[in-house]
Amino acid sequence: MKKISISYLSKKINKLNKKIHRAVGQNDENKVWWRKMKLEKLKHKLKKIS
Repeated sequence: MKKISISYLSKKINKLNKKIHRAVGQNDENKVWWRKMKLEKLKHKLKKIS
């Protein structure tokens, strides 16, 4: 299994934030909702590692 580093998770979080803001601009609430759920999961993993 791939070892997940802090830098890897922070890159994923930044990418997901960009996607969320883009979807907000396009008024696509479904994508925003799913991406926010994934964002919370990534933030939880980041706290667990550090």
